[in-house]
Amino acid sequence: MKKINFSVVRENANPAVNKRKLRASHFALASFLMIGSCPGLVAQAHADSFERLSSLLAATPEGGWVKASTGLFWDAWPTGADAVPGQYGWPGAVVRAWSSFAWDSSRGDLMLWGGGHANYTGNEMYVWDGVTGAWGRGSLPSRTDAQGMVLGGTAPQSAHTYDNSIYLPVNDMFLTFGGAASGTGSVFRTTEDGNIRRAGPYLWDPAKADANKVGGTLDSGWNTANPAQNGDMWIDRQGQWTGTEAPGYINGTTAYRTENGKDVVYLTADANASGFASLYRYTLGDVRNGGKDTWEQIGIARNTAGYQGAATLDTDHNLYIKTAAVTGPYTSDLTIWDLDRANANNPSANQDIGINLVNQDGSDFKIHSWYGIAYDPNNDTIVLWDGNTTGSVWSAHVLTDANGNIGSNTTWTVSEIESSTLAHPNGSFVTGVLGKWQYDSHLGAFVALDEFAPTNSGAWDTGVWLYKPMSALNAPAVPEPETYAMFLAGLAIIGGIIRRRGVRLS
Repeated sequence: MKKINFSVVRENANPAVNKRKLRASHFALASFLMIGSCPGLVAQAHADSFERLSSLLAATPEGGWVKASTGLFWDAWPTGADAVPGQYGWPGAVVRAWSSFAWDSSRGDLMLWGGGHANYTGNEMYVWDGVTGAWGRGSLPSRTDAQGMVLGGTAPQSAHTYDNSIYLPVNDMFLTFGGAASGTGSVFRTTEDGNIRRAGPYLWDPAKADANKVGGTLDSGWNTANPAQNGDMWIDRQGQWTGTEAPGYINGTTAYRTENGKDVVYLTADANASGFASLYRYTLGDVRNGGKDTWEQIGIARNTAGYQGAATLDTDHNLYIKTAAVTGPYTSDLTIWDLDRANANNPSANQDIGINLVNQDGSDFKIHSWYGIAYDPNNDTIVLWDGNTTGSVWSAHVLTDANGNIGSNTTWTVSEIESSTLAHPNGSFVTGVLGKWQYDSHLGAFVALDEFAPTNSGAWDTGVWLYKPMSALNAPAVPEPETYAMFLAGLAIIGGIIRRRGVRLS
């Protein structure tokens, strides 16, 4: 039987922190029991995937990378009459155009879906198999019109996914909110009922994956001489809820947690790209048995700015942490919402908290919109990766006050962790890492998707990589709160931190 490792609730002198860690552990246990009681959740059947990936990590030094993929991404592309005609783009945009992946924590697989706007109209699903390390295809692309609308309307338009792709272990589904959909550059739309209306979010059923079927129920593929069957893989959740849906998902960020046996997605959404996103909680019902979802707005942004970025959930301290944009008077590098203060009745009562990041020598850490971010519960750190060509990542301990809250600790120290291996992703992302950097608690490691690039042979690929974090014993030390306060006071005496930077927004 596969061994499932849950994070240990470590003793802490702070009772508030202990309480939060215990709650996070209960959420994880509830998720495991839910998965174990449902035959449709096939984690045990894919134990070989985690065994293979764990063996790769066992041979990798801390702070190092190991490539987990074996085949080429373009080996899985549709070919011949099944492929999307060239005037509608090329599948490489599924990776390159503001994209994210969903990590299937039940199977140890990676699901990749995207394209969108003016880049690629193909809405096929790609599935990377953790057992073999090979790329495969979960569906064929649906035929579209010249405006990018899916003919039949029962599968989603392709879309930039930013940081919006999520795996839901309780429902065993892939979820995408989309962002900039093919043709319109806006939210999902469909013509299924004869009229153009808003659609999505969309769920995709991995149990129905078939490389030779289109994903919808009424859609056709591009091969008219030998039409593909419909796979009935997609579910449009539009209107299947109580509450009010977020206005749009361009530059959106997400983070997942199982709560009370349900799939819960926290996400930021911004109307009209104002730079001041609101925080939402989207709770999914039992989808296969007619359950309804719930939308709640639980926070607003007033103190920080944010456009393109990524987010993570600090399960120890119950915080939603998102990369910010340093622009004008808004100098914070991170935006944080304390989920203990989530307030669906009065979202304005739960405002964002800004965090500034500095290097260990006290100099300013220059964050930008390319970073991915993920939380490592074993080390109580956030880890940032921007897809640089050196393989370095940046780690920061989450600092709280005596009550386990962010309090007055508004500056955190970032430590650069240089790669301990010569092998690492090529990086050099065109539109940023975004949602292509995630932490897996089963592995105790990070999963990353490399940029789409040509290989030495001329073939095109996007590699799947694992990053093994430094253990708590070897990780850079975090200053004690008292020492850190004195350090910051000293900086204030000499003029503080002067934030002179060029903002790079995609």
